[in-house]
Amino acid sequence: MGIVPEKHFRRFPWGWRIAHLAFALVTMTLVLTGTAALFADSSWAPKVAAALGGPKILGLIHRVAAALFVGIFFIHFVYVMSRLLRDRKFRWFGPDSLIPNWKDLADCVGMFKWFFGKGPRPQFDRWTYFEKFDYWAVFWGVNIIGWSGLMLAFPHVTASFLPGWVFNVGTLVHGEEAFLAAVFL
Repeated sequence: MGIVPEKHFRRFPWGWRIAHLAFALVTMTLVLTGTAALFADSSWAPKVAAALGGPKILGLIHRVAAALFVGIFFIHFVYVMSRLLRDRKFRWFGPDSLIPNWKDLADCVGMFKWFFGKGPRPQFDRWTYFEKFDYWAVFWGVNIIGWSGLMLAFPHVTASFLPGWVFNVGTLVHGEEAFLAAVFL
C-alpha cells in the first residue's frame, strides 16, 4: 500500500484570510478593553488599563476597535450582497442557501435523536443548521452590541432623546451580549 499524499484545500482567498485575521484581532481587542472597562472595580482591570495608557486611552482603543469592527462587518455585508445580486445562478432558498429553512429544524431534531441513539444521523445540505446559526448570530450580535455601544459612546445624543435609566439598560445589554459573543467564540 502506497502513501497517500495529503490533500489541502484553500477555503478562502488571501483577501478573506486577511479580513478574518483583522476581524479576529479587532474582536480580541474589543474583548480585552471591554471587559477591563466593564469590570473596572476588579483587581486585574486597572492593571490592563494602566498597561494600555490609562482609562481614557482604554476607552479610545475600545471605540477605535469598535469602528474597525463595524467597518469590516459592513464591507463583508456589502461584498456578499453585491456578489449575491450579480450571481444569476444564486438561489435564496435551497440546498446551497445560508437562509434557515424547515429542513434545518428537522436536521436539528434529527441530530438530537442521533445523539441519543434514537435515529440515523441526518444528511445535511451544503450548510448545516449550526453553521447557519453561527453565521446569522453575528448579524444579531453586531446590531445589539453596535447600537447599544453607539448609545453609550454618545451619551449627550442619547440623553437628548431617552431617559437616564436607558444607560443602565444599555450598559447591561452591551456587556452581556458582548460577553456571550466572547464566550461563544
